[in-house]
Amino acid sequence: MARTRLLFACLALAVPLVPATASASPLAAPLHASGLVLSVQPESGPLRTTQLNCEPSGGLHPHAEQACDQLTPVEGDFRRLEETGAMCTMELNPTKATLRGKWRKKRIDFQQVYSNPCVVRAFTGKVFDF
Repeated sequence: MARTRLLFACLALAVPLVPATASASPLAAPLHASGLVLSVQPESGPLRTTQLNCEPSGGLHPHAEQACDQLTPVEGDFRRLEETGAMCTMELNPTKATLRGKWRKKRIDFQQVYSNPCVVRAFTGKVFDF
């Protein structure tokens, strides 16, 4: 009986030490200077959304590094991106491209409607290529 009490006393003292030890070296989450949520919504088609982090590049965007490389010189304003020169059909399928989040310390909320998904990619390069 004395051994059982001693065991419980030791366990009672050890339990508070476990969280303190576990929190002594927390995992550092990467700090991103820019975090954006991008979406593409064609009139005839599904909504697609992804996350893009820049500085450093990452997130769920399949071309994060190239997209960040394009957004950096225009300070996150995708309307200032240079046209890629891609050839698109004359299909009419109005498509809204939306970019929301933080670029460096500035909040951004942009959207633009293009005539179809191909034109979105032609005007925004890898940024909306997901």
